[in-house]
Amino acid sequence: MSDMASPMPNTAGPARATRLRHVPARGDAARALAHPRGPRLRLLSSPTTAAKPVLLAGGGLAAQDSIRRDLSQTMPSTTEFEHAGALWEVLARASESSMVVLGGELDDVPAESVMQMLAHRNPTLPVVRFDDTTAPAAVSARA
Repeated sequence: MSDMASPMPNTAGPARATRLRHVPARGDAARALAHPRGPRLRLLSSPTTAAKPVLLAGGGLAAQDSIRRDLSQTMPSTTEFEHAGALWEVLARASESSMVVLGGELDDVPAESVMQMLAHRNPTLPVVRFDDTTAPAAVSARA
């Protein structure tokens, strides 16, 4: 036996463990358990989610602004619009949007290819394409 070993404490007799026992409620606590006051538990439907924004992308800011002006005249006044300037932004944010509106190509990727990517990733997401050449012309004809 080495000098580094410490001696074990010597316990006299078996260790006594504290036992848990049930104590019935008395007085106010017993009345509160028998006749609870306050709101009863109710099951509520899931909270309404905020409306998802319309994501505008491609075609440059001028095309996106003209498309936003056109859409804001026909969509509810509470509709929110967000802009995305790069393909990765559209792919990342599309699932959080109510619809994606493309005003032209993104990062030299044709709008048709972007539409196919979005349809593959989010099959139920509405995707609309406005050609970059037709959107500003339609706005200038009305102005």
